[in-house]
Amino acid sequence: MEFDTLLTHARIVDVFRYQLFEGWIGIRDGRFITVEAGSAPGGVQATETLDLAGRIVMPGLIDSHLHIESSLLTPRRFAEAVLPFGTTTILSDPHEVGNVAGENGVKWMIAASQNLPLRIYHSIPSCVPATSPEIEWTHEVFDAATIRRLATQPSVIALGEVMDYRGLLGPNKRLRAIVQAARENKLLIEGHIPTLSGIELSQYLAHGISSDHTLTFAAKIQEQISKGLAVMLQTKSVTPENVAAVAQLPDRSQIILITDDIEPSLLIDGHLSRIVALAIECGMPPLEAIAAATVRPARYLGLRDHGAIAPGFLADFLVMDDISAFPPAQVFVGGQLVARAGAMAAAITREQPAQPDYPGIPGSFSADDFKLDSDGGGASVGAQVVALQNKHSTLTKLEQTAVHLQDGHVLFQADDGLALASVIARDESSRIVGLIAGTGLRHGAWASSVAHDCHNLLVIGRSPAAMAKAANVVHAMDGGVAVATQDGVEASLRLPYFGLLSDEPVAEVAGGLAAVEDAMRRIGAHQTRPFLTFSIMSLSVSPYAKFTDKGLVDTESRQLIRPFYPAAKSEA
Repeated sequence: MEFDTLLTHARIVDVFRYQLFEGWIGIRDGRFITVEAGSAPGGVQATETLDLAGRIVMPGLIDSHLHIESSLLTPRRFAEAVLPFGTTTILSDPHEVGNVAGENGVKWMIAASQNLPLRIYHSIPSCVPATSPEIEWTHEVFDAATIRRLATQPSVIALGEVMDYRGLLGPNKRLRAIVQAARENKLLIEGHIPTLSGIELSQYLAHGISSDHTLTFAAKIQEQISKGLAVMLQTKSVTPENVAAVAQLPDRSQIILITDDIEPSLLIDGHLSRIVALAIECGMPPLEAIAAATVRPARYLGLRDHGAIAPGFLADFLVMDDISAFPPAQVFVGGQLVARAGAMAAAITREQPAQPDYPGIPGSFSADDFKLDSDGGGASVGAQVVALQNKHSTLTKLEQTAVHLQDGHVLFQADDGLALASVIARDESSRIVGLIAGTGLRHGAWASSVAHDCHNLLVIGRSPAAMAKAANVVHAMDGGVAVATQDGVEASLRLPYFGLLSDEPVAEVAGGLAAVEDAMRRIGAHQTRPFLTFSIMSLSVSPYAKFTDKGLVDTESRQLIRPFYPAAKSEA
């Protein structure tokens, strides 16, 4: 027997039986050829032999639901960030770039992901826009023909999360046709199910939906498992209560660990490895946590030769000193060493494809651009307020209040807890100014071209002058995020690719984002993850009320609401 690489004296993770066994492994042409217990017999030859001296060999981690853009990194920089922590395969849904740059933007993300040591598969964004063009602006509106064209692109295996769950249940014929086109092209169809249960959940799943990754709890897990879903647990759902609920399931093969959205500051210390470690901390047996991040996602994705140390499988594996001691000592993809001791073995030097045309960042602005567009006509108006419910989530509800105006500007009170929020379409065809509560802001402003999911320009602040200043910085940078006060700019981070991404190393981007978040806290933001929380205030499918360039959205009814009304109505 001849191999390219021979691994001896290994402790091998068996993700099928949740066991460790001592053995040896032969690798040829990037695949495992032999995986055997005991010692290698005589006569075995290999170009390279690695005596692992009892160290653990486990499959590379597979993240089956994420958005590279949330890392603020281009695909190559993302690969450099996650490979050292053991992630070797991902399914990426590029719906952020898709909303900004349309079909050509998705093709750019696919092209930029080719020929990297990280295996990157793609899902086609289903929701561009997240709801409908009547509710929010995007560069293009995807339809069934778009799905059919993109289904022919390399590495495409799925339709991205169908976020407009109310639209699929109701009148959105365009979305229904998109889902049907995906089924005809035999694509996996990902779900997004924050609130559906009972008959509504069944009707949604009947369209071929295969998974849910939204915030979950014990009863929701039970119902979704019983209806055939893959239940994906991200950070906010990996709790002792949920892990205990999972332990009660007789078949846990549909429980999968994922990251979804993860900022660059978190990538400094890990990637999917963080979720595996958290699951173990919350009570999940280590070998089961590894299975939930390797063979289970591989089977969910239909990648039958991924996710296990077994004959014929791709030789993507980690060498570990301990079963949960991340980063791995070594990371191999296709039998080739790509990272060791938390660092890449070699830098990824490939150039980026040329960016396609897409609308730039609106600007420039003055304080008067953040006057209220109200029909009150007097010194005070009634206002619909999008109110954050706590510091740890993006859950909001609508509240009503009366505000006093001077020349169209809100006269804030010191302790009213209010701030202005404005969304401006990238082509400047539409914009709104509304009120938000619960941000913690005391003064200043934050502006960002990262504003889920359509990524129009989002500005939140207590001072119209500071809002104009922050927005103008983002405009001048051709995209990014900035924090300003009336006196000057506190911090900024440039994101020149689509106004969403940087091609700088993760440590530099993480440092820039940390400076932005520190500045956000100085002006009062008190959220656990302030950048992510603020950037989701324009996500039109996130319960229960959000902002778009067209108005306020009741995300359950998919109805636009005027931000202001005559004060007399609020007193009636």
